[in-house]
Amino acid sequence: MSRRLTHLAAGFILGMPLVGISYYFFATDFQYLQLTLILSISTIPIFIGSILPDLIERPTNSMHRKFFHSWFMLALFFISSFVLAFVVIPRFDDQIYIYLIFGFSLGYFSHLLLDATTKGSLQ
Repeated sequence: MSRRLTHLAAGFILGMPLVGISYYFFATDFQYLQLTLILSISTIPIFIGSILPDLIERPTNSMHRKFFHSWFMLALFFISSFVLAFVVIPRFDDQIYIYLIFGFSLGYFSHLLLDATTKGSLQ
């Protein structure tokens, strides 16, 4: 359980400021109320992204890290979410779902970053 809390805390510490900063720089009409809404809603995808690899591939030992614990999977998700957000969906100006996708990616990244610093790290 402590591993899960560590991943949740790291995802929160990394994800929340970066989601807020991205809204600050990319919003066409910056509003503090919308920033608060985006940050409060982004906590859920950040938390899901930070523990999802361990939910899919249970941490039974230090060598449990397979496909979903790979940087390739993160890159695949990030590229597909970028294409979805900016190419497939034509209107992306100040839409909340972009920040949710970004928050999930940051949570996932924080999980891989923490796992890379522990014994039995990624190959």
